[in-house]
Amino acid sequence: MEQIIAGRFPSFSAANAAAILLNQYIDTRDICIFYNGPPGQHGVLPAGGDETADPEAEHAHTSALATGATLGVAAGAVGMFGGPIVALAAAGIGAYTGSLLGAMGGMNHKGDSPQYARHEAGVMVAVHLANPDDEQRIISTLKREHAEDVEHAQGKWRNGDWVDFNPVEPPHLVS
Repeated sequence: MEQIIAGRFPSFSAANAAAILLNQYIDTRDICIFYNGPPGQHGVLPAGGDETADPEAEHAHTSALATGATLGVAAGAVGMFGGPIVALAAAGIGAYTGSLLGAMGGMNHKGDSPQYARHEAGVMVAVHLANPDDEQRIISTLKREHAEDVEHAQGKWRNGDWVDFNPVEPPHLVS
């Protein structure tokens, strides 16, 4: 695995400007520019997308079941005052409403957590770190050229390309 430093830019013109500056001290074969699409739209899976399930909906099903059952029983008990048909209708409506509320409440909003960070859409400038002495200079150049994210990565570098870039893997941002 090779050491790679990458920065995300809002446009190809901004990425190209950074690459021109990097090329003053980095070999052209060690600089790769590519577009990274928005999360969920990478087409990695045969049916499309890049994940089999939304990681933020991890516990939604258990929360939906618990809240649906609780609200269904409570609504059914209240509905008993109107007779068995009203009780069944109230229980059904309560269970449905409860499962919906439970599912929404069970979703974890992890997007702000570094553990669940994702590569955002944008133009990536990746630099193969052939000489470790250039690391800080590369990072400084990317930041000075307004890279929105600068990260350390490890990957396979072949013929001037980062061939195993994984858009789903959380970036290891440089502080």
